[in-house]
Amino acid sequence: MASALVTPVSGPVIGTWNALALGTTNDDGYSLSCTIQGQEVNASDAYGQTLVEGIYRGQNWRCQIEGLEWNRAGLLDSLNAFGRTGASGTFTPQLTAVGDKYSTYAKVLLLDSILGSPPTTPDTLTASNAIIAPQSRTAFDMTSKMRVMPIEYVFLPYQATVGSATVNVFFTVT
Repeated sequence: MASALVTPVSGPVIGTWNALALGTTNDDGYSLSCTIQGQEVNASDAYGQTLVEGIYRGQNWRCQIEGLEWNRAGLLDSLNAFGRTGASGTFTPQLTAVGDKYSTYAKVLLLDSILGSPPTTPDTLTASNAIIAPQSRTAFDMTSKMRVMPIEYVFLPYQATVGSATVNVFFTVT
């Protein structure tokens, strides 16, 4: 049998936030994105506004999902991360903790591949400091249509042991 010309990486993923199921997502699954922060060195007499160098200033990792099971405890608890009036897994947001640090409310976001390896890689992604992103927007329609819940998480950096070294990370993978 001839081998394929391309070896794609694919496969569905299941997720939890604070060990609570996030349920089924839309076909886009879990979309991770990174914004590299930097200062452009691009204002000089000799080169005008040509980018001649850059200064690395960190990075910001985010994960976007659209949950198709609006009533999943992981989605509702994510939305109520800063306070709620009811039990875990209910939609009961409360205005509290104004002025508190995001990291106080961050929990573990765990993504596990269903198929294993190969073809899916990584097998697991663990973001131990994940929280609903600042300035993010979620919405759901109160209608006869299916309620979906878009959520954007931000991964705050934390220290983890990787190999024999303690390093600053946004997430770990296996």
